[in-house]
Amino acid sequence: MPHPSIESSITFFYTHDLEISAQFYEDVLGLKLWLDQGSCRIYRVSGDGYVGLCQSSETKTPPTEKQSNVIFTLVTQ
Repeated sequence: MPHPSIESSITFFYTHDLEISAQFYEDVLGLKLWLDQGSCRIYRVSGDGYVGLCQSSETKTPPTEKQSNVIFTLVTQ
């Protein structure tokens, strides 16, 4: 059975402060907002690659030190 082609990808991250995180991604990294979903904001990082930031709930998301590790890399020139 043939696999469907993957046209793009979005990697989502939780944040305890969406406004501060969005400010960093926009002002420091210079990423452009692609879609604002209210509690999640999605930024284009390359032609078909996106990163999403989602406001976490204190009751549902464990503190950062108790979460599994994630490595997120943006390759630039």
